[in-house]
Amino acid sequence: PEPAPAPAAATDGPARLEAARAGGPDDLKKIKGVGPKLEAMLNRMGFYHYDQVAGWTADEVAWVDDNLEGFKGRVSRDNWVEQAATLAAGGETDFSKKVDKGDVY
Repeated sequence: PEPAPAPAAATDGPARLEAARAGGPDDLKKIKGVGPKLEAMLNRMGFYHYDQVAGWTADEVAWVDDNLEGFKGRVSRDNWVEQAATLAAGGETDFSKKVDKGDVY
């Protein structure tokens, strides 16, 4: 019998993109806890869209948390997945409303 395939390594992290999809990247700074530096880091890592963040599993959140240089733990501390799910669905958060009004950056 063939051996069962090995499970995907948890160290690979979430699926990433080479570039933003057509229409350009989402404004990840609308996620509380993501400022200009973190947005640039996330883009370099291959994360451009709310739906990418919204789809992260607990293991993927842990991977991203561990790989945010200087910002470890920020994903789980600020509930990025929940915020991104709201934004991906076209909704707003209290924080994203402040960003839209120009009260943050």
